[in-house]
Amino acid sequence: MTLPKTIILFFLLTFCNTSFSQKYFGQIVTTKNDTLSVEIKLDASSFNVNRLIYLQDKISVIENGVTKTYLPKDLKSFKIKLEKEVVPFESVDESSFAQILYSNKIKLYKVLNKISHSHIIRLYIIKKANDNNYYKMPAMGLSRLITKDAMLPAIEDCKVSYEKIKNDEIKIKDEKILVEFIKDYEHNCF
Repeated sequence: MTLPKTIILFFLLTFCNTSFSQKYFGQIVTTKNDTLSVEIKLDASSFNVNRLIYLQDKISVIENGVTKTYLPKDLKSFKIKLEKEVVPFESVDESSFAQILYSNKIKLYKVLNKISHSHIIRLYIIKKANDNNYYKMPAMGLSRLITKDAMLPAIEDCKVSYEKIKNDEIKIKDEKILVEFIKDYEHNCF
């Protein structure tokens, strides 16, 4: 092999094995309620549509030129500004950061669970005011985002909303409909 081919091969192998790290503007809220502006490092390929899964267990931030890693027990919440939106996360039970889809008297979170290298399952979690429980609903339906069997136990404390799901008045087909249903559920019973 000639020297130029060896050099090109070396650079290609180095480039392919390098971990891509992207930095995004963000804010973190510490357990002491301090809000800090930081850069959040996301060690994932920009081509991965599920790249936010890498933020659920820990986040690495650059604050005043120093890199620090935070676990869910270390922060209350954080926000990351991606290309077109600001995505908020919150520490759930100090064990995972979950993306906040809706937050008022009821909170609706989304967590991505990696089952295998190419298989990720979305899990939606409801947290109600004055209730320390988290109600988990996996997105496993064929014609719906969340099946009735997964949804009904989480909302059994609200007869109006429970009947809407049970009688197929509302079918949760996507996240937008899920958020609207949670708002309606909150309005009906909280």
